[in-house]
Amino acid sequence: MNGHRNEPLDRGSADDADGNSTPEMRPRREAAIRALVIEQLGETRERKARWHRNRWFAWSGLGVLVVGIGATAAGVVLQAQTVSNEQVVHCLLSDERAADGSYPGSMGSLASADGEARAVEAVEACTMMWQQGAMEPGFNPRSATNAPGEVPEAFVVCVMPDGSAAAVPSSEPAVCQRLGLAPLDDGE
Repeated sequence: MNGHRNEPLDRGSADDADGNSTPEMRPRREAAIRALVIEQLGETRERKARWHRNRWFAWSGLGVLVVGIGATAAGVVLQAQTVSNEQVVHCLLSDERAADGSYPGSMGSLASADGEARAVEAVEACTMMWQQGAMEPGFNPRSATNAPGEVPEAFVVCVMPDGSAAAVPSSEPAVCQRLGLAPLDDGE
């Protein structure tokens, strides 16, 4: 009807298999409906693809943000620190944390002749504990006949969360950060 898209159904009829009469649709009308359906499906696919693309960018951006915040926090938290609790030293058994997140090893107290404790003495105290076998399995503190222990080749001093020194058996400079401890700021 005058080229309009919304043309009424043709009032002509066709007989179906049972001989009933049904209205027929004009070919132009059928083509217009088919074009609209195809156009709508195309737009839906484009919209869906755009939504997935935007979602991917949003999650990627969020991931980058989280990693950036984590790295910044780790850098701030794990900056080199001085020992604030110089009365206690931790002698760790290894350069790895236990399954429960703890630091396996032993603790000792430090005191010097002048009453001052020093973090640099942590390595000396832990070396002595290793030599005496105190870090070996089966060590009995009441026995005078414990076998001597094997001293690790190197130690790295880290700062525990409570501010005390920890001597870690390792020669790896980054062992403190790997353990989640602050490296020792030795003033250099």
